[in-house]
Amino acid sequence: MRIVTLDDQPMEHFTYLNTISGGEVVEAQLPMYHGTVSGLPDGVDALIVTSDLQGVVPATERSKDANFGGATASNEETYNSVKTNAEVDSNPMQSTSEDQLLGEVLPAYVRLLLEVEWPELDPERIGVLMCGDLYALRGKRGASGNPVPVWLAFRAAFGWVAGVHGNHDLTDEADAHRLHSVEGIHAMDGPDAMINAGPPTGGPAPSAAQPSQLRIAGLGGIIGRPDKPGRLPAEQYLQSVRKLLKQQPDCLLLHQSPGIAELGLRGEPLIRQALEAGPETVVFSGHTHWDMSLVELSNGTQIVNADSKLFIWTR
Repeated sequence: MRIVTLDDQPMEHFTYLNTISGGEVVEAQLPMYHGTVSGLPDGVDALIVTSDLQGVVPATERSKDANFGGATASNEETYNSVKTNAEVDSNPMQSTSEDQLLGEVLPAYVRLLLEVEWPELDPERIGVLMCGDLYALRGKRGASGNPVPVWLAFRAAFGWVAGVHGNHDLTDEADAHRLHSVEGIHAMDGPDAMINAGPPTGGPAPSAAQPSQLRIAGLGGIIGRPDKPGRLPAEQYLQSVRKLLKQQPDCLLLHQSPGIAELGLRGEPLIRQALEAGPETVVFSGHTHWDMSLVELSNGTQIVNADSKLFIWTR
């Protein structure tokens, strides 16, 4: 897989509530970008990539009623309705049980956006890649909690979902079992996971020219003290990265982004060194925010920083 183009400006924004330093709750905008890729399998028409959806949206009856129907003339009106009703409430500091995670509400909005902009695309032939940190709590910056509702919401809207957990994603044994028992969900929660994702069994037959599925590698968490959730010692983390790269995946999902010092892009320099020492691939990552979304390393590896962003990749 190779990224061919990426638009400089977002095609759309989604309004949500974000908690900043000091516990202050402010209105924020999630930018959505469009790009094109080569090398997608025959059964995958598009990919959605996102990370660090650490926000909430106050629930409204009308947004709850947004349907996932097929592309019809009324979908543009429904999309505009969802957009309007995603506006945040007038009292952002007041936490409410009616809050929904940003990632719970977002899939319906994105699916309707796709039906308006690309009506020829079949949602069942669209995959979702997530790089972790999908939980939020109004008024508490850096809250940790259960991301499973976000996984389920994206799976309900699209053909399949694959991803890794961030250091703020907490799942117990029951949560992990739930994710691993749902068809079309590939939760890569091991130290060095490799999966094949694409058309389900019985789906389109692969052509002779292209593989039938994407070969996706994934490593969640960050480098840090192993006694804290979602963290691995540096050498263990880097060993996992090197092991995954040797298997030559189509793309690699990391929660933690590499650091690119000469461009002022925050992250972990050791991860950059490991990526540049390996074979060329495409890396999707998050954890730290880059204003520049796409960087190419000296060995041809492309890195897309998806922190607090969403990308729609088509052929």
